[in-house]
Amino acid sequence: MKAYGCASLILIFIHLMPPALAAYQYDRQDSSISLYGYLQGEARYALDDDTPDEDPSQVLNLDLRANLGSWNSMMLVIKGIDDGKVIDPGSARLFNEFDRIYQDRNPSVDIDEAYIDLYTRYMDVRLGIQKFAWGRLDEINPTDNLNTEDLTRGGTDDEVERKIGAPSLKVSMFSGIADIEMVWIPRYVPYRLPNPQERWFPEVMKPPAVIETETLIGEIPVLTTYHDIDLPALNVRNSGGGVRVSGYIAGVDLSLSYFTGYDPMPVTDAATDITVTLEDVLALSYDIDAHVDITPRISRIHVFGFDLTTTVGSFTIRGEGAYFKDKIYNRKLSSVLAQELAGQRQEEMIEEFMQAYISSGGTDTARTFHVEPDMAILEDSMKYGAGIDYIYGDTSVSLQCIQEYMPGFDEDKPVYFIKDGVDTVVTASFKQFFMQNTLEINLDAAHDIQFRDIIFKPSVKYSFTDNLQMCIGAILIEGKYDDALLGQFRDNDEAFAWLRCNF
Repeated sequence: MKAYGCASLILIFIHLMPPALAAYQYDRQDSSISLYGYLQGEARYALDDDTPDEDPSQVLNLDLRANLGSWNSMMLVIKGIDDGKVIDPGSARLFNEFDRIYQDRNPSVDIDEAYIDLYTRYMDVRLGIQKFAWGRLDEINPTDNLNTEDLTRGGTDDEVERKIGAPSLKVSMFSGIADIEMVWIPRYVPYRLPNPQERWFPEVMKPPAVIETETLIGEIPVLTTYHDIDLPALNVRNSGGGVRVSGYIAGVDLSLSYFTGYDPMPVTDAATDITVTLEDVLALSYDIDAHVDITPRISRIHVFGFDLTTTVGSFTIRGEGAYFKDKIYNRKLSSVLAQELAGQRQEEMIEEFMQAYISSGGTDTARTFHVEPDMAILEDSMKYGAGIDYIYGDTSVSLQCIQEYMPGFDEDKPVYFIKDGVDTVVTASFKQFFMQNTLEINLDAAHDIQFRDIIFKPSVKYSFTDNLQMCIGAILIEGKYDDALLGQFRDNDEAFAWLRCNF
């Protein structure tokens, strides 16, 4: 991206913007229709020369709401996106799909939410594409597993923006004792990832360029292919859902929840073809290379959770925890491949290759061995955390601590994002308003204690009018380990600016 990208984009936007924009509103007796939205332009500058640049992006968001009486309403949210982070668009289709992980189209249209509400005295029903918000913690919610996320920006954007709406049915029942929310999701909607050549593609999904061995073969080069997801058949057995019961007890808002369905987090298999080639017959010189096929893997989990919130003086206390049954963790790809290509395994391959070479009369000079390495570890685990908020005038401060615990951790089979069976993340958020809330300063940070990495997100937002806001900020990541959730993106520091016009 050219150096003048951010400034030029903002100046052009201000120059072209109409002097006043307003929402459309239609009212007639018990019926109403309203149209809201925004037009946003943004530019991002990569601070590290080793990562791909990103072109400016534009987003047009339309929010249509209608009421045809006191017993119903509907909402439709559509986003049209000119996405600057898509390097090489590979699809002619316009709409983002609900059955693909790699959405490489640009420009594109995304149906963010689209549902109809039906109201009765004791029960509400919502049918359509929905986003859910279970749990009390910010950004990291152990009990919130109904929606998958758009991870094309590495998870650095806000949670509400990351969530992918799921076609679903929600029934909410109310009483003086407790409120009950039941959700049914007929079909799993996969998470989204950038393409491998884009700057926010997860480093943990990239096999090493070569596999180091302690044999005469030396380094084994690796070629990688990425496949998209193959969803399970559409039937009741493959559907998902959950129930959440909420109540107010002794000054505490408390909820208990249960979810069953597919794990919303990315997990992959890595089928590998190992090819042995005879390079020199007289010297019996061999060459070995590996071709790894990275394929998404989905598995069903059961999550039992609780969350609560209460106030103590000027402080708000929040807590949340979940027990995950049958959760799959991905083993480290480099360690698995090294294990599959250990010295004894190489000797077995070469011996089998030589037998085939001799049997063919010296014509079969190459042989491929297919390996299905065990990339997954099935374990029960727990994830829990607590937070505290304090608001004083125009200042707010929030602190959180979230920990994931894997009781059956095996140090001989290391997994991503967990170190010695534990991962602890501390987050802090500071917000300050000035000038009658027209100027907003945000300082957000997260620190992983086990992996010792950190992300820092400072930003300044200014409202020129009620309809026009500008924001400038940065995303700064520091980390040491490639297998850490934050550390894998340590080269992705960036500065950004956006201008939004609401209507």
